[in-house]
Amino acid sequence: MSCLELDDTDILKVANPMMDDIIRGLARRDYALHTCHFSVNLKSLGGPEDFLETCDKFESDWGSPGQRELVAIFRKQKSFTLVWDQQFSHLEGQVMAAMTVALKGGRYFVDHLILH
Repeated sequence: MSCLELDDTDILKVANPMMDDIIRGLARRDYALHTCHFSVNLKSLGGPEDFLETCDKFESDWGSPGQRELVAIFRKQKSFTLVWDQQFSHLEGQVMAAMTVALKGGRYFVDHLILH
């Protein structure tokens, strides 16, 4: 199946639980939960120690994660990217959360993630 054929509802059914786990893992400092949907390539970029340092920085600078609002969905043949406005308790500005989900071997994996 092509990701170009998926409507917004189908994409959100796949992506929202993944992003929920990513954000919950960050808030709970739980590396396994945070990375459970990551592709092999994404998991290879950092380990549990780097993750804990990132958690410390986010908690110190941004606070706890809050609500997020979908801004856009971009589709390609084998992937889709979602962009959200992600709220954090200590920030008055906006944080862009972007996640690319790739279809590999009939399964969906988080292939790219940025919080900026």
